[in-house]
Amino acid sequence: MGGTPATGTGGASGSGAGGASSAGASGAAGSSGSGGGGPVTTVGINSGAGPWGTPVAGGPAASGTMVTGTVTVSRGTANGTVGAGYLGFSVEKTHLTNSTITGTNAPLIALFNLIGPASLRVGANDVELCSWTPATPPAGGGPPYGKKIGTAMVDELNDFLNATKAKVIYALNFSLNTPANDAAEATYASMKLGSNLYGFEIGNELNKYGTWPTQKTQYETIADSVIAAVPNIRLVGPASTASGGDFTTALAKDEATKLGSKLVQLVGHYYLGGAGTATVSTLQTVKSDMPGLSKTMSTAVSGNHIAEGYRYDEANTFYNHGQMGVSDTLVASLWSLDLLFVSATNGASGVNFHGGETGMDGTSPFYYEPIQENLGVVQAVMPVYYGMLLFYLAGQGSTLATTVTSSNANFTAYAIDYKADGSTSVVLDNKNASTGVQVTVDVGTAVTSASAIYLQGTAAGLTAPSVTLAGAAVTPQGAWARNPPFIQTTSGNTVSVFVPPASAALVRVQ
Repeated sequence: MGGTPATGTGGASGSGAGGASSAGASGAAGSSGSGGGGPVTTVGINSGAGPWGTPVAGGPAASGTMVTGTVTVSRGTANGTVGAGYLGFSVEKTHLTNSTITGTNAPLIALFNLIGPASLRVGANDVELCSWTPATPPAGGGPPYGKKIGTAMVDELNDFLNATKAKVIYALNFSLNTPANDAAEATYASMKLGSNLYGFEIGNELNKYGTWPTQKTQYETIADSVIAAVPNIRLVGPASTASGGDFTTALAKDEATKLGSKLVQLVGHYYLGGAGTATVSTLQTVKSDMPGLSKTMSTAVSGNHIAEGYRYDEANTFYNHGQMGVSDTLVASLWSLDLLFVSATNGASGVNFHGGETGMDGTSPFYYEPIQENLGVVQAVMPVYYGMLLFYLAGQGSTLATTVTSSNANFTAYAIDYKADGSTSVVLDNKNASTGVQVTVDVGTAVTSASAIYLQGTAAGLTAPSVTLAGAAVTPQGAWARNPPFIQTTSGNTVSVFVPPASAALVRVQ
């Protein structure tokens, strides 16, 4: 998504935030007690980030304004699934031209592997400027970035995918309307990428060019050409903006009938709104448009028997590359947790966060990117990445319904039945800059032990420019020297956790 706006900003809050204050949070966070009676044990997590670690006493101290809250986890109410490859990145297709996505870019590989295997989508606005010219070599650095894609770039992409075990959604040009060129590119990419290729996406945000009936002939002409060249092709689409629900529904109906099982997944894009006037407060509450958009996608999937569901293969805070001082700060990290969990609980199979370098998709800098790069070199790990990392650590499994009660309207909570070891992951997300929450979490089953790590800014407030998780930053080289989790007080079915202002806690409950 670049200079052309998408709509879908929405209004009211999401997962149970708000409501009456509730007393009865038992015990202070940081207490070494284990009221459940069992030993505190070491818990494994997803392999990319290493072991959870042996919990220790301690934790953030309660200070300043504090309210109580309760979170009730409904163990019998699974409302979504987080599977392998749920997390992903989206980049402009010009990213292939400057020797960034290669098998030798060790820092970028390490950052992918820390939360991997991830999904990678290559496309966005720049796909409509790029054409297949096989002999074109990659050129390091930039800008300006080349608009010709050659075989050597696809070879480098494949090396990167081999190193990260990522699967790629690979976009082909739509606007130039050169079916033979797209077919030639698809032929080479399919042959070279093999099982690393998830599927091809034709164009980007096609609803910007007009209605589906006005685009259908051109789309199908390109699709027919690439199918003739690659008979076993897998297609995803239509990569519509949030305002393109009608377009998505119409394409799904027609192309599921025409293409059958070759159309494997619906993909759409999600932004809160446009940069320029965006504020911190926009990221403090869960917007109500996501469930409606997800329902449109889910209905199109089920009604047309699209086997692999839908995902948001391009998403972030504000289109036009984000808002400086908002999209690149702590609040974006906390908001990303809401986006990921609300998407999961509404049936999405994944989210790809968009990013790029200045000079890609125009001349404005990217403020919302998870990984900041310059001339193909990783410069910094940005706040949104930390939200992705915390989500990754919560594990794979069924998302469980939660009910939240607190006077802090900026407090949300989510839970995953972590299938790898039978524990429950609870994420407590406090997007209030001044009020902490002493939370009693009822997980609906006897608790033997619980421990937590925290996502926090390195300065006070929601606009802290730097973030840590488990007390440590992720370096540009992809190293994360995290601290151990903190023991939380337990009693019966409950865990007591203090969540400071402008922070999130990931609680692992056994």
